[in-house]
Amino acid sequence: MARNNDHDRVRNKKVTARKYPEIFIDEENDFASIKIAAGIEAKSFLKDGFVFCENAEGEIIEIQVLNLSQIKTKSRSA
Repeated sequence: MARNNDHDRVRNKKVTARKYPEIFIDEENDFASIKIAAGIEAKSFLKDGFVFCENAEGEIIEIQVLNLSQIKTKSRSA
């Protein structure tokens, strides 16, 4: 007697590739994130109000914008 299991359904699903950049904006917390590549953050550093996230190989995979409203104001006045 064979049992029906759900493993076949999982195998038949195709993995869809993510499209980058992925942009997330949270105006309530004055924050934005731009994911530019797949990967896991191993290290990050802060420079001029931006947080740069690197993977284990040292490639930048995400850029986070802190104080988003200040950047919007500066770009309009320039």
